[in-house]
Amino acid sequence: MQVFVAANFLQVTCARVPRLPRPGEIVLASSTHSEAGGKGLNVALGCRRLGAEVGALVGIGRDAQGDGLVALLRSHGIPDTHVHRLTETSGMGMGFIGHDGQNCGAVFAGPNLLLDAAHAELAQADIAASDWVYGQFETALPAVQRCFELAQAAGVPTVLNPSPWQAIPDALLALTQVLLVNEVEAAQLLGTPSPADDGLAALAHHMHAAVEALWSRWPGRLLVMTAGHRGCIAFTPGQAPWLCPAHAVDAIDTLGAGDAFASGLIVGLGRGWRDDGAVLASALRQATACGALMASSAGVLDALPSRETLAQFQMSHGEPEVRTLAEVKPAS
Repeated sequence: MQVFVAANFLQVTCARVPRLPRPGEIVLASSTHSEAGGKGLNVALGCRRLGAEVGALVGIGRDAQGDGLVALLRSHGIPDTHVHRLTETSGMGMGFIGHDGQNCGAVFAGPNLLLDAAHAELAQADIAASDWVYGQFETALPAVQRCFELAQAAGVPTVLNPSPWQAIPDALLALTQVLLVNEVEAAQLLGTPSPADDGLAALAHHMHAAVEALWSRWPGRLLVMTAGHRGCIAFTPGQAPWLCPAHAVDAIDTLGAGDAFASGLIVGLGRGWRDDGAVLASALRQATACGALMASSAGVLDALPSRETLAQFQMSHGEPEVRTLAEVKPAS
């Protein structure tokens, strides 16, 4: 299968700390690590490692970090045809990782926000030849929207991860077939309070009315919400939600876990997914395994699952039982 990613690139430096610092506080880090990153780059490389052919639209700087990004893409067999050098300095990210694997950070997007519709149009042929087009909000919205417009014109389905969260423009939402959000983003999208730390069934019940209202204004096919250590929920119009519990793993570093999940979901849905429940259940299992494998490993790029490491993980950890909400007995 072939995936096109409206991507982004950041040179990310992370510090491992005993706990996340409070405002005004400095804590001593036990180690630091620097590598290429960015949500779009992670998903592009994640899909490639899972066996997909990948094209990527990226804005970078005219610097050593940009040179490194081009070399990284080439080493993975991803063409640099749609990599554009737009400023002197590439994007940067800075993060903290606590002892429990939780993290926080900041991003300087730089040239990622200078991509525009014209850059997307240069990739029209590759977009039209793809099975999925993926976008996220660390890339300039005009470029993402134009990629999605070109995808719609060619009949190619689209996946949007609206992260970092901002309100999704109506025109972009209308071009999106699959939405992928975490709990915080789901609360913003649906206009509901953040759900309590309940089980998947309780979360699905909590969100039911708001999701039904979403279908009335969004002609999409699939909403997937990740719920951390509990797993994920998939909503489709007119059907009971699908619940996929998470694997029990010791979280070492949750950075990139959502991107690994996205890669597993896209590749798992495969070519021409058309509301097939069995395919969706299999894709949720694969995505959940990718997220768990990522969270239980240190770093991001080196930890992104390959087909081999994913198969080994699923063999050793088993596969969670995916059920619809209708199949789950209510708590007594």
